[in-house]
Amino acid sequence: MPSSQGDTPISPGDFLNSSSAMAPLIRQHDWASSPLGPMDQWPAILKGILEVGLNSRLPVCIYWGPEFILLYNDAWSAIPGDKHPACLGQPAHVAWSDIWSILDPMYNGILQTGVAAHEEDRLLPMVRFGYVEEAYFTYNVSPIFGQDGKPVGLFNTAVETTGNVIEQRRQRLLTRLAERLGQAEDSAQICARAFALLAEANHDVPFCLLYQAGTLLGSCGTDTSDRFAPAQLTLDDDPLHLFNGLKEAHQSPLGSQYVRAFAPWPEVLDSTYATPLSDHVDSLAVFGISPRRRLDEHYATFFKELAALLGHALAAASQRTEERRQKEAVQEEARQRTLERDRVWTVSQDLLCVLDHQGVLRSVNPAWGSLLGWSEEQLTGRSSEELVHPDDLAPSIDIRATLTRGERLQHFENRMRHADGSYRWISWHATEDKGVIYGCGRDITEQKRGALLLEQAQAALLNAQRMEAVGQLTGGIAHDFNNLLASIRFSLDLITRRAPANAQPELSHILHAATQATERAAELTHNLLAFARRQALAMHPVDLAQQLRDWRDELVEYAGPDVALTLALDDVQSVLTDRDQLHKAMLHLVENARDAMSGGGRLEITLQHQDILTGEHDLPAGDYLALSLQDNGQGMSKATLPHVFDPFFTTKGIGPNSGLGLSMVYGFIKQSGGHIRLRSEPGQGTCVTLYFPRGNSVVSIPDVPTPPNEPANQPLCVLVVEDNDLVRMLTVEVLEEIGYQVLQAEDAEEALPILQGDTVIHLLLTDVGLPGMNGEELASAARDVRPELPILFATGFAEIVHIDGSELATRMSMIAKPFSIDALRDKVNGMLGRKNG
Repeated sequence: MPSSQGDTPISPGDFLNSSSAMAPLIRQHDWASSPLGPMDQWPAILKGILEVGLNSRLPVCIYWGPEFILLYNDAWSAIPGDKHPACLGQPAHVAWSDIWSILDPMYNGILQTGVAAHEEDRLLPMVRFGYVEEAYFTYNVSPIFGQDGKPVGLFNTAVETTGNVIEQRRQRLLTRLAERLGQAEDSAQICARAFALLAEANHDVPFCLLYQAGTLLGSCGTDTSDRFAPAQLTLDDDPLHLFNGLKEAHQSPLGSQYVRAFAPWPEVLDSTYATPLSDHVDSLAVFGISPRRRLDEHYATFFKELAALLGHALAAASQRTEERRQKEAVQEEARQRTLERDRVWTVSQDLLCVLDHQGVLRSVNPAWGSLLGWSEEQLTGRSSEELVHPDDLAPSIDIRATLTRGERLQHFENRMRHADGSYRWISWHATEDKGVIYGCGRDITEQKRGALLLEQAQAALLNAQRMEAVGQLTGGIAHDFNNLLASIRFSLDLITRRAPANAQPELSHILHAATQATERAAELTHNLLAFARRQALAMHPVDLAQQLRDWRDELVEYAGPDVALTLALDDVQSVLTDRDQLHKAMLHLVENARDAMSGGGRLEITLQHQDILTGEHDLPAGDYLALSLQDNGQGMSKATLPHVFDPFFTTKGIGPNSGLGLSMVYGFIKQSGGHIRLRSEPGQGTCVTLYFPRGNSVVSIPDVPTPPNEPANQPLCVLVVEDNDLVRMLTVEVLEEIGYQVLQAEDAEEALPILQGDTVIHLLLTDVGLPGMNGEELASAARDVRPELPILFATGFAEIVHIDGSELATRMSMIAKPFSIDALRDKVNGMLGRKNG
């Protein structure tokens, strides 16, 4: 269209330099056949304002001339939808034929008046994707003035607000629903309120159906006579295919027989959206989808939120209904309880009471008489504090104060005085209401006593386990020391024997001192083994009463002149024990008693028979001889008692052998099959009792077995089995020195072929703690092939040979490491019938 304003023609290449996608489309358009005419004839004002629009990031379009020829930029090209780019260069009444009845008055009015128009969130039901769409825009349409001052076109900036408008509308609905349904009493009220609001929201929800367990709860926007809204879903009549409920939401098209229009839109509704109500898969909601909005993610989310809100409201109402039912049931139950209260008050075995904030009893039930010996008349109006044990009074007053502050009381325990002056443990539950305290107390005296006994038993068990662990450790240490000491003792004896007669006196003195140190170390390891119950005991029948009489003078002398020692001995049956270890244990116990009575005192030793019928944690039931030592010394504290049997634990200060006395006694009595108890209190003295079981089946190991009958002058052969190389070497050397033929083996595997061979062997000397097959097992294998073979066990540990009185037990003996050359010589010579030379 030629310029009517006298503009100078401009080449098309002189403008449209924008990098937008619309610039090439505009340049390539056939403008010559349009009312605008060729681009080089466009007025400068059109070219200028078009250049501005193309460079704008806002959606901008230009309507030029009386035909309103359409030009637009990239941002605006999304607004016409699938009409782009065909609408470029078209008159507005063609491009917007579906909404031209709305736009025509506005556009022509602006051209006539020159006054701009502005609208916010204006509904424009346009067709741009094949259907009439509910679309909203905020736009501003301004006139474009020519050189003569008259409007020659329109400049339109438009922003689509469809999403915001619809989202806000839906959120308002959800908010109002949440408010209205929050306090609904039942499902009927929920449906009434929900459908009233949904009827006002038919832009988004043309109709709604609610089903629960296949039954229609209600509907809005449609009539229940519609075939797609049956009152009851059945297999034969379920047009929406929802009979079994939904596990997840889905869109369903309506059949042609169900398609019709729903307010407020004139277009027919052709599909629905069904979704479970919250987590209730047996309940579901069916929503009609607006014909002017296609189902997208936002629309589906809105439907799901609607269903969830309705589902939660129905669940809450159901819960409130159930709560009302339960409340009514509780009220009825309370009424029944009230009718029965007097009877319960009368027959209850627990202490029931009512008292004020000062602790004054207002009423009590008859159980106070049966449990505590007080009548209702004696207690009514009396302060409860008068019955509380003095040690429990302060916490009882504090607890009552917490009750007055409205706190509940559970499992508070105190002691209440019986009418006879004794006390009973009571566990209280109490609460305060309107200035009055209601209490219920249960007698737990027996439970307390049982709990105390259980605690004592558990403590004893833990102590026994601890002692066993310490014993294992000390026994292992003693075993290693004994092997070392055996080598040292043998070496010292050999040096002493082989030193030249003219050796310097200093050498003899040094060897004597070293030998004494070795003996003291051996005594220490023996005590450790005694504690660990790993020493080799020589068990013999011992008449305890006679033995104590024989030791009386020695024990009196050991106790000292300031201690009056008395014996009270019953003549009782003998027991099996190790006499030497018992002697050592008695000396330790007398020494401890003497030290506990620094200023002198009394020590009574008693022996009597005790038949324990009911076993306890530290003393099983059985027939015992009980040997007790009772002093009246300073006693021990509670902190000391758990440790009295620990090795190296002492209250006497540092000194030689201190800390092993009681631990040695403990190990000895336990290893010999007995038990020990120690009772002590500060200022009340200490009593130690040793329990020896009668009828013990332990068989005594003879000190000197009967020697075999061997022809005179026949060379005697000893087989030595020892895994410690140094001990084995020295033992072999000593035996050869005293005239024996010696064979040696490192372990049972090496010794068995020798024993099973033809070599004449007169004595098997074996360590007990051999690797693999131990010494006892080796002895048994040796007796299988050599039934009369004497066997001497050497042990530096607590390996106790199990001798049961059978033939295996004959011609056996033991020697404890570390032993001297003389002790080994005497033991071997004694077993083989040779005299010591």
